[in-house]
Amino acid sequence: MSMSRVLGVANYHAVRSPGTGMVTLTAAGLLPCGNYIAQLEQRPERVFPPTWNMVFYVQPVCLRVVKPFESVVYMPAGNARTVRVLDADRWHDVLIVDPFVPAPFADAMKHEEFVVYAQLPKVEPPGNCFIAPAGSLVPAIYYAAFGPASRAECEHWKDRHCRMVERGGDVPWPGLEE
Repeated sequence: MSMSRVLGVANYHAVRSPGTGMVTLTAAGLLPCGNYIAQLEQRPERVFPPTWNMVFYVQPVCLRVVKPFESVVYMPAGNARTVRVLDADRWHDVLIVDPFVPAPFADAMKHEEFVVYAQLPKVEPPGNCFIAPAGSLVPAIYYAAFGPASRAECEHWKDRHCRMVERGGDVPWPGLEE
C-alpha cells in the first residue's frame, strides 16, 4: 500500500547535553491511526542549527486506534537558544533548555496558561475546539488555534470563534510537495 508524506503536529522540547553541546529534539503526540508513522526530518536548507519538518507517513486506509508517538533527533547546536520545526500548524521556535536548572515542583504543576485547540484542517472559523493546559499532549488531528493565554481569555476566544463541525474520515493534514 502506498504511503504519502504530509505535515503533522506534535509537542516539541529540546534539551542541551552538558559538556558536549549536543541537543536532543523530541516531538511527541498521538496519531489517529495505528498504521501511520511520525518522524522528524531535517529540512534541506543549510543553516545552523538545522531546521526540521514534523512529517507523518499516512496510508489511504486508517486502522482506527490512537497511537502515541515520539520522534527524537540529536544535533549540534552550538550556543543557539532555539531550534525551528515546521509542522501543519506553523513554524515553532523550540527553546533549548538546560536540564540542570531546577524548577520547583509546585510551579511545574500549576497551569496558568492554556491553549485553544481546533481540529485540522485549518478553516475559518475553526472547528471542534477545546481548551487544554499549555504543553498538553493532544491528538495530532488538532492544532493550537489560540494561546497560550489565561483560561478566561481562552474561553472567551473559543465562544467567539469556534464552531462544531462534522467531518468525514479524510486525512486532514496538508501534503508536502515532492
